[in-house]
Amino acid sequence: MDALTVAQPAFRLLYEQKDVTVDLAPIILGVTYTDALAGESDELELTIEDRDGRWKNGWFPGKGDRLTLDMGYAGQELATMGRFEIDEVEFSGPPDTVSIRALAAGVKEALRTATTAGFESETLRQIASGIAERNGLTLVGEGDAIDRTYERVTQHGETDLAFLNRLGLAEGIVFAIKGGQLVWHDQGKLDAAGTILVIKRTDMLRFSFRAKTATTYKACRVSHHHPKTKALITHTETAEDLPSGDTLNLAERCESPEQAQAKAQAALRAANGRQVEGSINLYGKPRLRAGCNIEVQGLGLLDGTYQIQSARHSIDRQQGYTTEIELATQTAQGKTLKTKRIIALETAE
Repeated sequence: MDALTVAQPAFRLLYEQKDVTVDLAPIILGVTYTDALAGESDELELTIEDRDGRWKNGWFPGKGDRLTLDMGYAGQELATMGRFEIDEVEFSGPPDTVSIRALAAGVKEALRTATTAGFESETLRQIASGIAERNGLTLVGEGDAIDRTYERVTQHGETDLAFLNRLGLAEGIVFAIKGGQLVWHDQGKLDAAGTILVIKRTDMLRFSFRAKTATTYKACRVSHHHPKTKALITHTETAEDLPSGDTLNLAERCESPEQAQAKAQAALRAANGRQVEGSINLYGKPRLRAGCNIEVQGLGLLDGTYQIQSARHSIDRQQGYTTEIELATQTAQGKTLKTKRIIALETAE
């Protein structure tokens, strides 16, 4: 009988564009990469032995030094996880170890500083482009979802990323910083994308799911009385596959019918989404990234499509390569446990 071949975890680490994988492999205890969908920076953490004290002396890493990480399995093409800049170094012992924490390249101090500013007659794209340029980032995204114009909007003592996500989330757009880029996604397009992987109960090393007893809304109505034109701007968005439910009424500032529609869609998604949240730990899968949709099978009424809110990829000596994903039913299609139960009861009848 042929021996069972077990895939060996592998990583490649560049330090200031120099490959240091061979030097670090014998002394590295763990490599962890965390990929977040919105509102946070991607993060890399390295835990390394320092028995001979070299990291406290000649190898002492400098703040802002650049790292590039690839992860996967030996004999296969490694997946690029991103570019990072060292933000924090911690020494501890015994036994002597050093922990290096790095954030996605481009996360400057300015991005973490609260600012107050006003913007007039600018689109969200223009606002985001200005913030990106000021912080040495490149704005990346597809589509025209951020081309609606704001007559006036104010950044009230917020960090740039928090400000952008406040504006964006109200209209179904999320922002994140990844490898020197300010990346934006249209949440509706993320919701509508196909699943990239089926995860069965037998694939899970551990799992945890939480079902919330929140109100499910059949529709959302956004209305705003424009102070200048005196016109009533309103839009009602309906969740077509929900059999029943209340209407969520919001008095939300809107400057156009298109903005009212976007805000109604986003509010309905936020109200009906996240009624089922969960986490799954499984053997490492580099393709699992924040924003991707996956299908869960083997958990009864919890089965279905979920969106990855964050993915944590870890390689260490004890557990090998594992991936932990945080999931939510963050969709505009009303995919909640309540809906699943109604469908299951109707099928039973």
